[in-house]
Amino acid sequence: MTDLASFLSQLQAALTRLDRQALLRALRPGLSAAEVQEILGSVGLKSNAELDALYGWRDGTSTEGVAAVDDIHIFPGFYLLSVGDAIANYRAFVTDPRWEPGWLPVFANGGGDFYVVDLGSQDDRPVRHFRIDESEHPIEFSSIKDMLRTLVQAFERRTFFVDAGGYLEMDDLAFGTLAAELNPHISWWTE
Repeated sequence: MTDLASFLSQLQAALTRLDRQALLRALRPGLSAAEVQEILGSVGLKSNAELDALYGWRDGTSTEGVAAVDDIHIFPGFYLLSVGDAIANYRAFVTDPRWEPGWLPVFANGGGDFYVVDLGSQDDRPVRHFRIDESEHPIEFSSIKDMLRTLVQAFERRTFFVDAGGYLEMDDLAFGTLAAELNPHISWWTE
């Protein structure tokens, strides 16, 4: 089992422990690597092993029949986009002056903020946080694998938790400390 597959398995186990049933029901079946590559290729983007693994695990989250977007958050504030929804959002933003053509939105908050994989980067395909109201979009993780490792640890350390109202929440300060610990080479967390 690759590290990424292990992190995805641990993530699903954490969501199960927290009884995130609406989300677990809404996760769509995965796609083959060939399907992911074909869909991304339709807009001139080239997949990588991490995207193939992520979308092989689950092809995003269905919003059909979901009472509230909060019910499908895979980590506080964000849900996993299907490859098709990622492409639709990519097309909607690709001409925006704040957006770079190689950015593929993978996680969304439903209000215009995304975690994007920077497929145009010369590095290992870092993950940036695109905030609709901001002009700069920092790298927060070196890769999807590093992001998932951090998310899994946040669940394990109970930095992510379900509050009394049933919402997936986080201790922001504790998450910043954890992210800096696990990603010391990322200036967003250490400066």
